[in-house]
Amino acid sequence: MKRKRPLTVVAAFALLVAFAAAACGQPQAATGPLQGCGPDKADAISVGGFADLEALVPRSLKGVAPDVVNSGRNCSDKALGSLTSHGVHELRFAGATWNQGRADATVIAVLAPAPNDPEPEQAWIEEFYTAGAVAGTKTDNVTTTRPTIDPVGQVFRIDALNDLSLQTVVTWNQGGLIHVIIVVSEVGPTASRADHDQRVLDALAIANVPVAEVSPAAAAS
Repeated sequence: MKRKRPLTVVAAFALLVAFAAAACGQPQAATGPLQGCGPDKADAISVGGFADLEALVPRSLKGVAPDVVNSGRNCSDKALGSLTSHGVHELRFAGATWNQGRADATVIAVLAPAPNDPEPEQAWIEEFYTAGAVAGTKTDNVTTTRPTIDPVGQVFRIDALNDLSLQTVVTWNQGGLIHVIIVVSEVGPTASRADHDQRVLDALAIANVPVAEVSPAAAAS
């Protein structure tokens, strides 16, 4: 089987790098439960890392199971970026990744604070992703909007071109949990912006649905 080439992503989309690594056939750092950040402030990701968070992400997108479901922690100042200025020392995350083409992917993720850390505010997450996108060395045409999209409501959306990919991050806070959707599409002569935007809507449609209600059989019906 021909190996799919790795996705090209900007620094702001560190979550996609972590989730897509396993989906693209790259070595997974670990399998099994993770603990909180240690004195070395090492970032980590694992299948089964934080099972409680992994239980919150969907297991089917338009009838297709994700290539990987995993979770991890950001501990280093580099990974936490602007969040460190708000007293965040550890950010935990979980996500499901779908490989949808040679360089296309969708991630549906959740972010949560570690014990004793402040709960990340929506504004902090917006700042984190925006700062990373603007700082990307190959990133152009960074735009931010606040559309209202059913069934979620108002969200914060970033669109950017990075090298040969169109990348969208959508994030919102619901019930004290930060939700994040990341959609990456390869840019080329046959690429369609409408198709990219529809993939964003497809992900939003299931991001808030309890996992038990998003089984492959139910999604395909």
